[in-house]
Amino acid sequence: MDENTKTMNAENLNIDSTLQDIADNLKKGETLILDIGNNHFHQTDAIYDTLVLKGYDVKKSFKNGRNQIIVSISSRY
Repeated sequence: MDENTKTMNAENLNIDSTLQDIADNLKKGETLILDIGNNHFHQTDAIYDTLVLKGYDVKKSFKNGRNQIIVSISSRY
């Protein structure tokens, strides 16, 4: 993982506060991996959909039995 990649444990966190944390801390050129875990209450889908609507570059991933969302800011903004 390069120095511009951060991982955040987002399992069982409040979705709104997770989104605010992303907005406050993610800068252009950085990537944030949200480790959702076992997807309580379809949290992965809700966060993914919201981030897409807000214009972030977002991909879903499944690694080591855990749901993850990989988030970055598009270079076009």
